[in-house]
Amino acid sequence: MIVYHGSTVVVRQPDVLHSYRRLDFGKGFYTTTVREQAERWARRKADILNADHAIVNLYQMSDDTGNLIIKTFDDDLRNH
Repeated sequence: MIVYHGSTVVVRQPDVLHSYRRLDFGKGFYTTTVREQAERWARRKADILNADHAIVNLYQMSDDTGNLIIKTFDDDLRNH
């Protein structure tokens, strides 16, 4: 499955251990299957940080997620 992560930097190796703890669902590495959502977040984060670039990182996620805890949403978040 393809997942996206909006940021202001290229994240070559996602790392769940070094995230900001006060995120919506706690510590972790946040991705989405909706590219437009990642694009909006990247632009928002760039505005907040006054960064020059908004970047969407793309990853191929294995169906075998091992012991990762994954929060999924049934609703399509494209318009949120």
